[in-house]
Amino acid sequence: MSNTDSIDLSLLENSHAFLNEAVAKVLVATSDIRHWQFAILNLVQSLELSLKAALSAIHPILVYEDIDNPKNSLSSIRAIQRLENPKIGGFTFSDRDKTRIRSAIKVRNEVTHSGFNFTGQHAAANFFEIFAFVSDFQRRRLNTDVADLIPSENFQQLLQIRRLLDELVLRAKNRIAEEEVDGKFVWACPNCGEDTFVIEDGADICYVCSHAEAVVECAHCEQLNFESAMESFFESLDTDYDEGRTVMHNSYGYSNFEACPDCVSKIMRDIQEQRVQEEFHRLEEEYHHRNA
Repeated sequence: MSNTDSIDLSLLENSHAFLNEAVAKVLVATSDIRHWQFAILNLVQSLELSLKAALSAIHPILVYEDIDNPKNSLSSIRAIQRLENPKIGGFTFSDRDKTRIRSAIKVRNEVTHSGFNFTGQHAAANFFEIFAFVSDFQRRRLNTDVADLIPSENFQQLLQIRRLLDELVLRAKNRIAEEEVDGKFVWACPNCGEDTFVIEDGADICYVCSHAEAVVECAHCEQLNFESAMESFFESLDTDYDEGRTVMHNSYGYSNFEACPDCVSKIMRDIQEQRVQEEFHRLEEEYHHRNA
C-alpha cells in the first residue's frame, strides 16, 4: 500500500490541517458568504484539537472524558477546566478567552444542529477572535508559530481581511462617540469581544459585528446580564416528574429559577447548606422521638 492510501496525524498535526482549511474557506467567503460557516466549523475543530494536544502532551489519557473508561474524548470546555487544574496543567485562561470559546462553540452548534443567521461581519469578528486565541495558545503552549503553517499568500490575504475588520471597529467606536452613548451602556460584545455592544435605550446590538442579544435583569441581584449568560438552577431543586408534569417538593425559597453566573454559584451553595440543615434537623427529630 502506498503512502497516499493512508494518513496518520497527531492531534497537533490534525489541528493544523483544520486551521489551514479554515483559512482557505475564509478567503473564499470574501466573495461567497456561505463559506463562513465552513471556516468557523474548521476553526473550532482546530481549537478543540489544540486543547487536546496540550492535554495529551501532559498525558494521553487526559484527552478522554472518563479516564477510567477511555472511550469518548472530552469537550472544549471540559478540556479548559482540566488544563486549568493546578494538579494537571496549571494553565490560565482569561474570562474573555472563555467567552470567545463559548461563543464560537455556540455558532458551531447553530451551524451543525439548527438553522442559523449571521452577517459577514458577525462571522468575521467571531472567526478572528478565535483565530487569535488559537494562534496565541499554540505559540505559548505548543511551541508552534501559526504564521509558519499557513501558505504565505493566504496569510497575507488573511491579514488584509483582519485590517478591514479593524476599520469596522474604528468606525463603530466613532459612531458611539458621535451618538454620545454613555460608557456605562457600552459593553464587550459576547461575539467579537470588542467594546462596541450598545445597550442604551434597549438597542442591544454590537456596532461592529451586528450581533444582537437581549440584555436582562437578574432577579436575584438586579444586575443586567446578557440573556445567554443566564443559567438555570432548576435541576438543583427537589422535584419529581409524575404523569407528564413536574412536581416541586422543595424550592428552597426560590421562585425564579434562573440567575446570572455570580448568583447561581451563591444559590447553589445556599441550597446545599439548606439541605444539610434540613437533614440535621430530621436526624435530630428522629433522635428525640426514639428517646422520648
